[in-house]
Amino acid sequence: MARPAHRLTMAALALAVSGATAALPMAPVHAESLTAAPKPGGDSSARHRSPVQQRLVGAWTTSTDRITAALGGQTVRMVVRASVGGAGMRLRLSNVFGAAPVMFANVHVGVQAYGAEIIAGTNRPVTFRKRTSVRVPPGQAVWSDPIPGRIAGGSALVVSLHLPGTVNGVTGHERAYSTTYLSDPGDHAAEESGEGFTYTSTQWYFLDRIAVEAGAATVGSVVAFGDSITDGAGQAVDANRRWTDYLRQRLTHQSPSRRMGVLNAGIAGNRLLRPNVGPSGLSRFYRDALSQPGVRTVVIYEGINDIARGEYTSIKPLAYGYKRLIREAHARKVKVLGATLTPFYGWSTWTPEREEIRQRLNEWIRTSKAFDGVVDFDRAVRDPEFPEQLAVSYDSGDHLHLSDAGRRALADAVNPRLL
Repeated sequence: MARPAHRLTMAALALAVSGATAALPMAPVHAESLTAAPKPGGDSSARHRSPVQQRLVGAWTTSTDRITAALGGQTVRMVVRASVGGAGMRLRLSNVFGAAPVMFANVHVGVQAYGAEIIAGTNRPVTFRKRTSVRVPPGQAVWSDPIPGRIAGGSALVVSLHLPGTVNGVTGHERAYSTTYLSDPGDHAAEESGEGFTYTSTQWYFLDRIAVEAGAATVGSVVAFGDSITDGAGQAVDANRRWTDYLRQRLTHQSPSRRMGVLNAGIAGNRLLRPNVGPSGLSRFYRDALSQPGVRTVVIYEGINDIARGEYTSIKPLAYGYKRLIREAHARKVKVLGATLTPFYGWSTWTPEREEIRQRLNEWIRTSKAFDGVVDFDRAVRDPEFPEQLAVSYDSGDHLHLSDAGRRALADAVNPRLL
């Protein structure tokens, strides 16, 4: 059954420009190196002058890996939600984990009506150095030109990518908890109707960032760096009930001096110290967190998979990993908040020994003063009578991941003044 139309503000509708139509593809332009992406705060010291050197704030992101998918000769249509609004929106397309160049022949962005359908008049062509097609070599990513108009914070944006050739090594995000629409053969990027999109998945492909020009009412962005609990495990598809979604809603009510973009850099199954699902937290921290445009603060909420799947007898390796991330962030003048690890008693790999490591590591997070501040997620969702386990109302049912109420409790535990 079709979902009801998404209600939009006039600011969101300003994305549309009367009479805009898709241009015919021009000669492809090569992507810039990843080093051309803006450094924290929006600056760039890349060899090439980039169109994203103005002060930008991240409005949306996802952490990527090489995922199992085969695409080509069709159009991919994805729905993502901007955490903050603004003008001069830009998209970033990534082929970081690809083995061969990827050609994007036509890219459009609009505002969702429902499903794959776009609100009439909002679907805009996206250009790359003023060209409508772009070729992205393996290991690289490319930012688009600024897109005319403004978007409102909370807008459900629909990004359509036409892939004329077959792509086997896809850079993307495995567990989007969001419906992605795949078309029949052909270029359907400019279409506002969803009729040409007959297949679905729950992965995101190639798109990994959206940024807007920072206005006086937006001070920067906060990155939530974590695993499946941050990624959104436990929520229904298209629910938008990650703890970062709830935090975004809270921050919209803050004064302009505390309004921030909220960026979700979670990967389900991710570990801090070694690769498991996706690269290790240590190896992906710069790419997924510190290189985000306008990043001001990172909340590190990762390590439970290391404990639950490891055989640690000391917290020293994990504490060392945290310290390394803190040093990297401080070298770039980014604040780091440490989040305590939440209970997992009842999960299949729980043991008393692993619980002891979790408790000791949480005590270190709280008392070591290694972080710029602490967010006590453990205290927010644990059972006060049995602190080794989640409170019943916060348990999704598997004793590790959180219910909607539990994810809201995490967001409520964040002190905006620390951000």
